Amino acid sequence: MSRFILSCTALLLGASTLQAQAAPPPVHPGPALAHRAAQAPAQMVLEAPVARWLTNPYGEVDGLRVSDGTIVRFAPHMADAMMAAVKPGDRVSVIGRRDAPGMVRADAIVNAATGQTVYDQPPAAVGARPMPAHLRMASLQTQQAQGRIDAVLTGARGETHGVILSDGSIVRFPPHALQQPLQQGQPFAASGLGTRNAHGTSLEAIRAGASLADLRPLYDSAP
Repeated sequence: MSRFILSCTALLLGASTLQAQAAPPPVHPGPALAHRAAQAPAQMVLEAPVARWLTNPYGEVDGLRVSDGTIVRFAPHMADAMMAAVKPGDRVSVIGRRDAPGMVRADAIVNAATGQTVYDQPPAAVGARPMPAHLRMASLQTQQAQGRIDAVLTGARGETHGVILSDGSIVRFPPHALQQPLQQGQPFAASGLGTRNAHGTSLEAIRAGASLADLRPLYDSAP
């Protein structure tokens, strides 16, 4: 673990050379982060400006996209700290690992100009219990999206589980739910449950197709 801490600290300090007086704090990994580091050591993966935030169907920010199109994923409980430290347009240094083509799992993200650092740690217990799944589901509303595919979201094994459309809408679905391969530039539409907020539209698809007029159910009991 000490080797991991030292390497992360060195990387974070290097990321703040644009403003030496604002050296970022060292990374102090918790058990989960240390376990991941033992399996696949984290390293400086990229440095680029933030293009936009990414959200899950509950409207929670759980990632960002940088200017070259790379998608950086992080846990939703990091969102508040991340948005306080980084704004779209800011240049960031990402420490983590590539877990799929064009996808990065972040262990720490540094604002390259200010040195502000956010790293992955379990959320602090504040006394409130997590919201039960059925109540969390109640916050979702019917949403639909249509456009051309700007990016295909894949998992560590290359399985497709979502797309980002040209207007920024994010559509998620179970791996292998669609029989045909998806490619950038392809027309795509979906309807399902999700949210629409200041960061855009994000939904879990129940029906999908090439257009809203040609949607097919993804589940046997889908309406």
